[in-house]
Amino acid sequence: MIKIRHTLPASSTWPGGIPPEVVAAGDAPAGTAGEATAVGQGVSVTLRSSDPYTRWEQTSVIRGAGNGSVSAVAYAALGDITASQFASLASIQRELGADVRLSNRQNVVFRGLREDQLTTLYARLEAIGMARPGAEMARDVVACPGADTCNIAVTQSRGLAKAIGEQLEEEGLAEVGGVRINISGCTNSCGQHHAADIGFFGAERRANGRAIPGYQMLLGGFVGDEQIHFGQKALRLPARNAPVAAARVIRRFAEERKAGEPFQEWLNRSGGAAKVAEGLKDLDLIPTPDEAPDFYVDFDETSPFAVNVAESECAT
Repeated sequence: MIKIRHTLPASSTWPGGIPPEVVAAGDAPAGTAGEATAVGQGVSVTLRSSDPYTRWEQTSVIRGAGNGSVSAVAYAALGDITASQFASLASIQRELGADVRLSNRQNVVFRGLREDQLTTLYARLEAIGMARPGAEMARDVVACPGADTCNIAVTQSRGLAKAIGEQLEEEGLAEVGGVRINISGCTNSCGQHHAADIGFFGAERRANGRAIPGYQMLLGGFVGDEQIHFGQKALRLPARNAPVAAARVIRRFAEERKAGEPFQEWLNRSGGAAKVAEGLKDLDLIPTPDEAPDFYVDFDETSPFAVNVAESECAT
């Protein structure tokens, strides 16, 4: 039970109550690298170094406070891994003798490591492009396959996920901890948008006599002790403005939160989703096709947006 808990958010509790094993071992934040500051969900981190290895260690290495074990996260952007990367990951596992798991943030977790193996792991992951710092943080957006492969999806959720990541990188918010973004391409929750700090699900919008890709934004979803809180509806947005909306919320959270304050507590203290959405209403303005033709084309598409839904099961 203690090992399973390594990569779970330090602030979360388990449905059914905290297991006695965890009560006995303590429930301190999982990440203890350096003089870290607890940030609620995710590992505790401090971002003061410009050294690539140090930044990776601070953001991607999890040290178990209960039994001193060490785990590390290999970052797979959008959950994508090539055949070559899979072969390399298998080779790394054999070399280090580590336990390997997939996380629900679509990353690969190496567990049961020794401290002296971390530099080797970093070098191997760097060689295959999976040592980017900040896995499981704000840049680590999770999305379902979306309209790219799913017959019942409305929007290109993976395209939005990529665009949000790029927006966060541009604004210096990609490594903000304690906030998770999940996206679904329709109202079905394959992307678990309902249980994320910031969630989006795809929906058709209409403006100026045309269909446009849009999203409903939710805030404050989380799993708690014997309960789950679905995200509260904030506002509907054209798809092209969703990345800016996510960045605004994350920036405000980063600037206003108290030390160790989870997103849900900050949201409640700020007046809830509807109140926070008041600062985003300008993003629901939809220009004409002549003013901004890209608003009428979905991410990763070249032709005008159209909803083509067929009978199918979800692709996730």
